Amino acid sequence: MKTLRKTPDDLWAEMEPLLPPRPDRSKGGRPPANDRQLFDGMFYILRTGAAWREMPPEYGPWTTVYDRFREWRDAQVFERLWAKCLHYYQAKYGLQCDWQSGDGTYVRSPLGGKKTARIRPTAPNPE
Repeated sequence: MKTLRKTPDDLWAEMEPLLPPRPDRSKGGRPPANDRQLFDGMFYILRTGAAWREMPPEYGPWTTVYDRFREWRDAQVFERLWAKCLHYYQAKYGLQCDWQSGDGTYVRSPLGGKKTARIRPTAPNPE
């Protein structure tokens, strides 16, 4: 399976109805950013582990992508998207759920953590 760079049309058609509605802009204001483009940007960050500020401009301003990410996180959109993606993957490739694996990222602190100053005694030494 090749690496996913853009959300496939058939998957997006299933995901789009799960997103919260955009605010009414009939009285003016900037038009809302393209949710699909922003989702691809979120997926890029999650896939690469890059910082938000390092996002390629093809996904839009990183601040807009991050703001929409927080909005969707707070609205619990990702739980619904995760379930939809599992169904999509199951239909396309099949899943073997007889085992599970946890994964994590561990980063060494480059300087061994924050150094603390020597604590000076507040009373004379009893020696």
